[in-house]
Amino acid sequence: MEALFNLNLFKLKHTKMKKIFFLLILSIYSAIFAQVGIGTPNPQRSLHVNGSLQVTNELNVGGNSTTAGSSGQIGQVLKSNGPGAAPSWQTLAGVPSSTGTVIAVNGQFLVAQEITVQMTADFTVVGSPGATVANPIGNLNNEIIDNENLYAGTATANSFKVSADGVYQINMNVQISTTNATSPVIGIWNNTTGSWVARVNDNYVAPTGGLQTYTLITSIPMLAASTYSFRAINTQDYTIKYLSTGSTGSGPVTQVSVRRLK
Repeated sequence: MEALFNLNLFKLKHTKMKKIFFLLILSIYSAIFAQVGIGTPNPQRSLHVNGSLQVTNELNVGGNSTTAGSSGQIGQVLKSNGPGAAPSWQTLAGVPSSTGTVIAVNGQFLVAQEITVQMTADFTVVGSPGATVANPIGNLNNEIIDNENLYAGTATANSFKVSADGVYQINMNVQISTTNATSPVIGIWNNTTGSWVARVNDNYVAPTGGLQTYTLITSIPMLAASTYSFRAINTQDYTIKYLSTGSTGSGPVTQVSVRRLK
């Protein structure tokens, strides 16, 4: 009788232990695979933080159960790769070493090529009646920005290239002194093809020897295979002015620029 009681007691204890063990395994499994919420009772992801988050060391993304994710490199930015995919570190081209405007081309960030130049002295040219080739503007060598080092200017000429095919914005502000009733032309010349790619001309209505400002603002396709220059031409002698001067002071007036848009 005593032996039978002990056997039943053993079976009862064994059954309770199995239940406890099963519940323990279930709890561990749930803890491993459950969603954890911080600051929220209803977490929407494996880890849901409802509040501020402070990270005092590297942030790793990607990887798997056996390989650590990437912490990226200095200067990179974190890019989303869409639902169900880990984000990745991406290099923002040209930042921060380059100066300029960040644009997106074909899904990639880059710093737009930009050239802005002012004159360092007046530039005088002999008139060319009937000429078909414009004159490069000299003394255009005060470089405000040339973020890809593709511009060259001397006392007698200038030239530049673009680093990639694309659409570029052109801005030219040129103050000219010449003969009344002539029609000076300023613009961008393609040295490779020997022709204008952007230009503006207007009747010179100022008195002979006076001052008149010509402005060209446009956007054009430009090719990396070509060489370009800022040029001007007139049938009579003309001077392109470095400074605008008056009784209250003076400042740079002639300035040209090229900037990539796309």
